Amino acid sequence: MIITEISIDGYEEVVHGVDKETGLDAYIAVHNTKLGPALGGCRYYPYKTSDEQLNDTLRLAKGMTYKNALAGIDLGGGKASVNASLQTKTPQLWEAFAGLVNNMFGRYITSGDIGTTVQDLKEIAKHTDFVLGHNSKTDSGVATAFGVFQSIKALSKFLHGTDSLKDKTIAVQGMGKVGSRLINFCLMDGAKVIATDTNPEVMINSHAPNISFVDPDEIYEVECDIFSPCSVGGILNSDTIPKLKCAGIAGGANNQLEAIEHAEYFKDKNIYYVPDYLANSGGVIIVEKSQDKTLVDLSYESPTVKNRLDSIYNTVFKVLYQSVKTNQTTIKICNDLAETRFQ
Repeated sequence: MIITEISIDGYEEVVHGVDKETGLDAYIAVHNTKLGPALGGCRYYPYKTSDEQLNDTLRLAKGMTYKNALAGIDLGGGKASVNASLQTKTPQLWEAFAGLVNNMFGRYITSGDIGTTVQDLKEIAKHTDFVLGHNSKTDSGVATAFGVFQSIKALSKFLHGTDSLKDKTIAVQGMGKVGSRLINFCLMDGAKVIATDTNPEVMINSHAPNISFVDPDEIYEVECDIFSPCSVGGILNSDTIPKLKCAGIAGGANNQLEAIEHAEYFKDKNIYYVPDYLANSGGVIIVEKSQDKTLVDLSYESPTVKNRLDSIYNTVFKVLYQSVKTNQTTIKICNDLAETRFQ
């Protein structure tokens, strides 16, 4: 394997690993390790160019620093990416990737992300100790969904004076492992759900009461109390924000804002936005807890995990209150809170 170190301002370490035998083309970016080793998942995605892959890895690594700090986790931020367009998954591919992780000498800990399954993580764990989330008891998807659910309830409390979702309308974009669980939590709390997904079969096979479906392009314009993006990033932009007919936003997708400047748009439309890296921090909380070998129950309902997930509710309410009090965006409030821990 050929490993190349890349100097990037603002990042502690960035490496590019290429292994011709397995087809591995991977980046690892370590943004900040002041709180501890950098934790961040490995994204397996078909990038079109190397620059696209590098920029995505850098952006996500920095986001993990803020997410982990805001979640109260004593770990720094990092990220890895493997270009899925150059090969298919094999045990040899993950062995090579584990070698790249080992080359970081414990400064980076990998875990799951888009395109990376628990089985993939188990393969990686055969060759490195610096991996989390491969325990079959660790379900980051349901923990992420529950954290988003807590964010929605806190947002409802802020907007309506009650955190009950009874008769509230929640619009959910994306019905994957996070969105589908979130829908169930909302329905159980009495909400009406309007949902969409790019896969029509997912919607056809959903028969729960109090749920209706719209085409993907229509989700932005539905009248709802809270809009919850749980699919891809960059969906909140100058084209979609003017279409929104909601009072608040809280979702599970990463990097929802196409540009940070778009946070200012919400103030003009009187929409309260819960930053994605706060709302979706349940996943990293449960992954971090999986380090504790004494914990037998790693479900989101276990007291140790649930107490941490419940804290998302209080943080969301605090951020919303401070945003109104100081007339600053919720992004600025969250960034300031996170930076007090790692700067």
